[in-house]
Amino acid sequence: MRAQAPQQGWSLRELAQAITGHCGHSRLRAYRFPRGWSLTQVIDQMVTVAGVGQRLVASRVSRWERGEERPSSAYLDGLCRVYGTGPVDLGFAADYSDAADGHRPPALDSSRSLVSGTDSQDVARHGTHLVASRGDQIRRRVDEALSGSTLSDSTVAHKEAVAAQYGRTYKTQPATVFLDNILADLDDLQILTDRKLPAGQRRDLCAVTARLAGLVSMTMVNLAQYRHAREWVHTARLAADEAGDPLLRAWVASRSAVASLHLGDPYAAMMAAREAELLTRNHRAPITAMAWAILARAAATTADAHTARAALRHAEDLYGAVEQMPDNTAYAFTAGQLHFYRSHALTTLGESRAAWQAQDDAISAFGPDEHLDPNLVRLDRALCMVHNGDIVQGADYAATVLQQLPAVHRPAIVWRRAQAVAYAIPAARRSTPRVRALHEVLAIGAGPAQ
Repeated sequence: MRAQAPQQGWSLRELAQAITGHCGHSRLRAYRFPRGWSLTQVIDQMVTVAGVGQRLVASRVSRWERGEERPSSAYLDGLCRVYGTGPVDLGFAADYSDAADGHRPPALDSSRSLVSGTDSQDVARHGTHLVASRGDQIRRRVDEALSGSTLSDSTVAHKEAVAAQYGRTYKTQPATVFLDNILADLDDLQILTDRKLPAGQRRDLCAVTARLAGLVSMTMVNLAQYRHAREWVHTARLAADEAGDPLLRAWVASRSAVASLHLGDPYAAMMAAREAELLTRNHRAPITAMAWAILARAAATTADAHTARAALRHAEDLYGAVEQMPDNTAYAFTAGQLHFYRSHALTTLGESRAAWQAQDDAISAFGPDEHLDPNLVRLDRALCMVHNGDIVQGADYAATVLQQLPAVHRPAIVWRRAQAVAYAIPAARRSTPRVRALHEVLAIGAGPAQ
């Protein structure tokens, strides 16, 4: 519906009315959704625009949106200022004027579905999504009623299980699908953490928040949304600091290192990787090996071959010396990850023979349902071919990797790695047919919503 609004020429007010009429959301929530704001962002806007809401929490705004509570006059005035409308449009007053019929939502173009395309299955899927969204609202109210003012240990355990599940599905799900789901669960989690909780439960929920925020940062990197990746790392740091677990803080520091690396700041990446190593120095763990591997990759980016090789040796030695997690999860440092970092560091240093071996090791270690990292390793191989002077073979291999990937598994990070292959080809060789074919594939662009 948000995508259809510009084509129909709707104002934000008309779009909000359409959302209320067709999706069943309250008017207040319907005014928030088109702007893409979280509940916390609404509060920030109230403070900035109207000077009220400094002590507001997201759960209270959520109750206003669900119709469970009415905002005070001052808060209602703040909401009206933020949304640029009046109490009637926000659902907190009645309109008895002759123009009240103007509040009908604009008619949807029946020739189009609510999502792109005209396929009836798209309409059915969107209808299912709307029903599921309404069910989610009901579920939250039921959970609140069952929990009362407290939070059960089973709810905390459930959220921990959800975080563990995301650690596994990160490896296999398309980035945009994964991001949509995890952000919805973070929204739920925020409402829970707004409660007054026992210290132990709050620490546990902060640990869950840190893990989910770290995964969001990783996904933002994959989508080339590097500023967002950096900010989500900051959120993960805040939560991990409150949770107080050194291993979790080290994992978040490693996510900070990766975000900095993709932001083009390898020196900040090295500092964050060293921080992760220091946090685990007294209790060696797989994350310690990960820190050294990321440090190696960052050092290679600065052409510091000595530091990169030394860091790789540390990573390999530690990986064999510490007990590994049994699950193939984004929170673990697997053999595939070790060889992934080896591959990229050695490829960057131009040590193609050693990089080739690392790529073979990585491909054999990755799980059968993984798409992202194995194909990044394959693109490293294409770059090695180019470095070795096998221009045609490297270009052809990179194009094949891209063409064999389903569109949903082609996030921006894959496209950028393939572009690095194309840019490494000397200008004098770029007119050859296979190199032109690679550029034609790259011109298609990344997968949907990238």
